[in-house]
Amino acid sequence: VLFAFPWGYYADTGGRRRALLLSTTVGFTFAALSSFSINWQMMLAFKIIGSSFSSSSFTLVMTYLGESIGSARRSQYLFIMNSMNLASEIVSFGLALFILPLTFHWSVPWLHVTLRAWRLFTFIIAVPLGVGAVLLFYLYESPTFLANKGDTEEAIKVLRKIFVFNGGDEKKEFEIGHLKHSKSVKLKETIWQSLKKQTVPLFQPPLLWRTLQLFYLLVICCTTNNVFLMWYPTMVNLFFNSVSSGSKDMGFCEAVVQNITTDINAENYVCDDSISLKTIYSGIALGLFFTVINLAASKLASWRRLVLISCYLVAALSCILVGSLTEPIASMIFFILIQITAIGIGSVSSYFVDLYPTSNRGLVTCLAMMVARMTSFSGVNLLGAVVMVRFRWFVKRRIRSR
Repeated sequence: VLFAFPWGYYADTGGRRRALLLSTTVGFTFAALSSFSINWQMMLAFKIIGSSFSSSSFTLVMTYLGESIGSARRSQYLFIMNSMNLASEIVSFGLALFILPLTFHWSVPWLHVTLRAWRLFTFIIAVPLGVGAVLLFYLYESPTFLANKGDTEEAIKVLRKIFVFNGGDEKKEFEIGHLKHSKSVKLKETIWQSLKKQTVPLFQPPLLWRTLQLFYLLVICCTTNNVFLMWYPTMVNLFFNSVSSGSKDMGFCEAVVQNITTDINAENYVCDDSISLKTIYSGIALGLFFTVINLAASKLASWRRLVLISCYLVAALSCILVGSLTEPIASMIFFILIQITAIGIGSVSSYFVDLYPTSNRGLVTCLAMMVARMTSFSGVNLLGAVVMVRFRWFVKRRIRSR
């Protein structure tokens, strides 16, 4: 969250590709190192440093991809990119299904650690960042960014390489000879002047109203999805354990709190860190479901506003039904459908590329995601508090009924 602003600023001044390369390289390094942590303090430090770099990758890719695609296909490709982001849940849950049940213990004295399944899982999850960093060496800087910066010759070279790579004939078909660019005298700026130049226009007319609108829309998409996604494994695990124990004809909330009635402060309390296989299967199914839905929605990218409105309506209706239905399967279905707002992220992202000048796109996208993540963080804690309040109410009701 805190690093969103500097990453957006760096992407708008230093380049999209350069920012992504730094983000993925350092993010992978510290994510991989965290799997060899000797204590939780070291893991926490590595995770914070690594996530402060890798967390910017998604927002920067949205800007990078949006500038590299023509306006006619831009929305569709951003939808597809969001599908790949959702598909990562299939990969993570799938890897967890095969890796976490492993029971090996390999002592590595010179590292002062014992290699276990969770360390292997942590390392493998970090590998895609490293692969992404390597692949970035084969990509070019955004020609839109280069042209906006005044480096029109380099922008033409990049366009020519892209044209040839896509099967075009450079000599016969490539017709771009030069790019128009307004010449302006570049004055030496201090860091504060540069920050002001990049930031202030976003919160002044004519961009102010659009900034507030898009920030709000992205907050709804990310918060509604992330809050429930963060609690998804816990909620589903408790739910399935309750249903399997014979708890029928009760709402989703009652089923969730049914299995957390043990006093954790009791002397004979035993920590149960087991996870139901149904929870992992549900996670894989969740990722697959939303990936397919998002890919289908990409065919309707030209009606992105309608897609966004539909997602909000489905999520709102699901929020109402999940707390009122007593059928377990129906409750679980609507709990999953609450997270359908994730599909709207691709739609909102395309607006950032369409409505903002090149010199501000990276920063405004990162700032929007920063606000969305801050709201999501608050929502995660709020939902946890609501569950505990529901738990206490549930316990009191059971005591009174006896």
